[in-house]
Amino acid sequence: MTEKIAVGIALTTDPDKSRGLLDEFCRCLSDAAGIEVTAHGMWHYHHLLEELQEQQLDLVWLPPLLALRATAKRYCTPLALPVRHGVSTYSTALFSGPDSPIRNVADLKGASVGWVDRQSASGYLIIRASLRSKNVDIDEAFCDEKFLGTHDAVVDAVLSGEVDVGATFVYCDQDASSGAPKAAGWGDAAVQTICIAGPIPSDIIAANARMNDETKQLIRAALVEAKHPELARAACELLGASAFVAPGKAHLDELQKLLDNLEEASGPAHAVSRRLT
Repeated sequence: MTEKIAVGIALTTDPDKSRGLLDEFCRCLSDAAGIEVTAHGMWHYHHLLEELQEQQLDLVWLPPLLALRATAKRYCTPLALPVRHGVSTYSTALFSGPDSPIRNVADLKGASVGWVDRQSASGYLIIRASLRSKNVDIDEAFCDEKFLGTHDAVVDAVLSGEVDVGATFVYCDQDASSGAPKAAGWGDAAVQTICIAGPIPSDIIAANARMNDETKQLIRAALVEAKHPELARAACELLGASAFVAPGKAHLDELQKLLDNLEEASGPAHAVSRRLT
């Protein structure tokens, strides 16, 4: 069993405060799991991934897009998903206006589409990966792509008729493929849901792929079983998590299908329009 682990997060907001919260989280995790835990705050996410790949970090907190890529490259194994507002995952939907003739995936032939930006998991990458997993030819499905910068802008573009379809986040019950979303980027607006992809983690607590199973189990139990009030308090203050859940096989299998079809984000985060000819 590993007797000492290094925990890393990116100190992207209020570094001094975040570092203090990270130190407290590591102290509480050490007490709960019976393992010596050291804190490592990074200034940038790419440094976090480099340290993870080079085996310098054992446990990391990753936001969704980086979590997807790190998992796809086998750098890490998801251990726990933070729960916020009663949910640990979200999904993404491709949608059209209420009177649009585009109602399902088969109708996507030369449609204009509004995306958030190329770095957005819920507003670009995940729905495209899902369509690829269904053998949809992206170039045939969409003839005109606009990168609009925000989820609200995508919704406005769809409802105004500026674009035929758009992608945004949705919150679903456990089975994202059935039933209406509980909440979505379009709010109370009337839309048609063409397809939903997910669930995907909002973020993850992940272990280095080389961490031994016994240590993984100790850490997962400390976080998920919630038997240590001090650890729960520290996790809430650092990560905003009210609880943690362990990712199940069904969730990971669905995630893997998306990862297999996930394209690398490239180019500027925001572009006005790209017409395919």
